[in-house]
Amino acid sequence: MLIYYFNNFNSAGEEEINNMLSLMPPQQHEVIEGLKSLSRKREQALSYAMLAYAINNRDEIDSNNITIKNYDISLAAGSFTNPPLFRFGEHGKPYITNYDGIFFNISHCRQAIVTAISDHEIGIDVEGRRRFSDSLLERAINNDEKASILANDDPEREFARIWTRKESFFKWTGTGILIDHLKLTENEALEAKCSIDTIEIAPLGGEPFFLSIAQKNEKK
Repeated sequence: MLIYYFNNFNSAGEEEINNMLSLMPPQQHEVIEGLKSLSRKREQALSYAMLAYAINNRDEIDSNNITIKNYDISLAAGSFTNPPLFRFGEHGKPYITNYDGIFFNISHCRQAIVTAISDHEIGIDVEGRRRFSDSLLERAINNDEKASILANDDPEREFARIWTRKESFFKWTGTGILIDHLKLTENEALEAKCSIDTIEIAPLGGEPFFLSIAQKNEKK
């Protein structure tokens, strides 16, 4: 599995994003150009550029390993040879149509944009420490998780760690977040033979964030 993250948002202003858009396939360009805010354009443009770059440099895909690299915006210029095309699953999860055997997932938060490709189905989520309400704890967090959050010296950080595990699992299933099932995520993952790896990334010059990766556990 090959994962790129981008966190140097100061290097991706309006000029850089417009330059990137000019290199993209017309359909993708039009979709991103139609977004109103620069932050949304940046998020979508970089996600697509990172995906295209990862596909063009996919020799490091290996089911048994996770390779994580920092992405530099200067790499975008060479990303759009035979760019990826998409279809969408029943619940809106995108799949690549013009590359056989490549699966991908994208996530973003205030701290980073992350794109992952693999030779099997995956789900990823990223999150930096975040505030949470009592009502969200009651609605989405089971008793064991709640105890872990409230006992932690940094409950907002622990909440972020747990939340990425939940969302990565639901992205792996292709359903997206299902509020009615959130409390059962870990049990459901075990039953589905899904393993979830969680890594805390502390990039130079940026805030740390959690990355969770859900994938089939072939050992179970």
